[in-house]
Amino acid sequence: MKRLKLCLEEVFVVIPALNEQNRILSVLQKLKELGFPNIVVVDDGSTDLTSEQVVSEGNVYLLQHIINLGPGASTMTGIEFALLKDASYIATIDADHQSDPEDLIVLLKEIRRQKADLLIGSRFLKKNSIPLIRVFYNFIGNIVSYFKTGIFLSDSQSGLKVMTRSFAEKLYIDYNGFEFCIDIIKKARLNRIKVAEAPINVRYTPDTMSKGQNFGSGMMMLGRLLNPFRS
Repeated sequence: MKRLKLCLEEVFVVIPALNEQNRILSVLQKLKELGFPNIVVVDDGSTDLTSEQVVSEGNVYLLQHIINLGPGASTMTGIEFALLKDASYIATIDADHQSDPEDLIVLLKEIRRQKADLLIGSRFLKKNSIPLIRVFYNFIGNIVSYFKTGIFLSDSQSGLKVMTRSFAEKLYIDYNGFEFCIDIIKKARLNRIKVAEAPINVRYTPDTMSKGQNFGSGMMMLGRLLNPFRS
């Protein structure tokens, strides 16, 4: 337990957030219950009380974008901040509590056990109740991810990840939208970084289904990724 506690002190958990006033507190409270002392929320230009909720919880780093830049930009902002704070591991999790923060403990163990530098939590490596539309979006994402990176993963769009400092120092996310997940995998391949997966839990509700990717955002993501004028 002592070794795990030391690891948690070296971990920074980055949470990109946009209009999550009704959900983010439960994520923060769960992370604190698990013993994560370094939590970074990047408020990406929210128009609700997301930042106020974070401040009310206390003992959380709050970074704010004046305007909405996108989840990729928010994730990069959080990663850069964590590096400045000497993080050894950087984890990312969505602010809507769709993912279980407790799975970060599993990912931290797995990234060391598998000797990887990027460990992605997969919703599809264990039995989860996943809406068919999300299964479809992820299937398309996995195909595009393989086309762009040469690495086939079961959950290329997962927001639950852990990376080592050595990889984070080499990483620069070029895409601001949801395609940033594929861009991270691409950068791992370009830097010859070992990428691995581990099973995680996921919980969908009508509220969380109303957020995230939809057909329109998915088509825009494909357009940006397949743009022949971008590398």
